[in-house]
Amino acid sequence: MTALAVDWPVALVWPLCLGIGLCSGFVAGLLGVGGGTVIVPALMLAAHGFGIGADDAAPVAMATALAIVIPTSISSAGAHASRGSIDWRAFWRLTPGIATGALAGTLAACAVGGRLALAAFIGLAVVAARRLFVPCVTGGEEGRSPLPRAVALWGLHSVAIGLVSALAGVGGGLLSVPLLARYIPMRCAIGTAAALGLPLAVAGLSGYWITGRTAQCAAGCLGFVFVPAALAISLAAIATAPLGAHLAHHLPVGRLKRAFATLLLLACADLAAELLR
Repeated sequence: MTALAVDWPVALVWPLCLGIGLCSGFVAGLLGVGGGTVIVPALMLAAHGFGIGADDAAPVAMATALAIVIPTSISSAGAHASRGSIDWRAFWRLTPGIATGALAGTLAACAVGGRLALAAFIGLAVVAARRLFVPCVTGGEEGRSPLPRAVALWGLHSVAIGLVSALAGVGGGLLSVPLLARYIPMRCAIGTAAALGLPLAVAGLSGYWITGRTAQCAAGCLGFVFVPAALAISLAAIATAPLGAHLAHHLPVGRLKRAFATLLLLACADLAAELLR
């Protein structure tokens, strides 16, 4: 991962973070991928310019992305709830495991170091790129299974979803939507996954704060959360996500998805080289 070689003036931090937010919101709305796939690598590449120490670049990027998940999850879940698109039984059955996994994942990241979080992001980003190249196909109503009880969901997938998603700094939809689609309609699976982003992000951030460690940061860090980025990216992403969603009906989204997946894989290659070093 090649960090920029100069520290940027404080006056540039907010505009740069706004730019990241504009891109992440637009891509999320247009291509249906989580904004974390843009936010995390962008913050890691910009970490040096923001005055963030090299050892803290990965956890700061992940924690800041999780902080951004909170307002976006609330906004998205509210919209889905107003349309009756959240299965609250599934939400409450998955929440304990997802929250436990998210807390454990971020505690482990703080104990082991940023390499674990970086490896988790690379793994999830590769999965996301594959889904963009080959969209996930789910069965119809006749192939859907009854929703398992909370204990079964805990043992099957929910802890793993929370752990990996929090480590990678994403809301978990990439993993939770395919799981939920086995048991509930796709529309409800998407809405429920959006709501599950809130307990995942809160538990994940709690793990970073419990450690009591503060990132090496020139200015603007609260624990591992880079506050200027969290605020600016949230505001900008909320503004551009509807535009991306609107243009999704008018642009060749299939080709755009493949192009974005290619760029994502190139970024993963760069991050993987850094991980190996």
